[in-house]
Amino acid sequence: MMSEIDEKALVQNLRKMLDETEAETDPRIKMRLRAARLRALDALETPVPWYAHFPRWVAAGGIATALVLVLTVSLWTSKEQYNVPSGQVEDLELLTTKEQLELYKDLDFFRWLETTEHTG
Repeated sequence: MMSEIDEKALVQNLRKMLDETEAETDPRIKMRLRAARLRALDALETPVPWYAHFPRWVAAGGIATALVLVLTVSLWTSKEQYNVPSGQVEDLELLTTKEQLELYKDLDFFRWLETTEHTG
């Protein structure tokens, strides 16, 4: 652990080094640093909006949730019905019957039969 005498010597050395650095610093840089410090102090005095107190992920999550709710409600309450024409339903029923499934199993045979000539 550092003794009190060592701490005082360290503080004195740091002050001396900082004072020397300040004396060697270009006046234009000093002015820019002072202006930046004043802007930072002014920014501390301006009030922070209420939504800035929350982390950004909370605000983004809230917006995303609201958008999903709006989309869900608008789709749920839409009056537009999606009707399938009756002809297409009948075609679908024909394609899904058991006989048609057996036909698809023998499809290669029917293709071969179609390519050969019928002699009979």
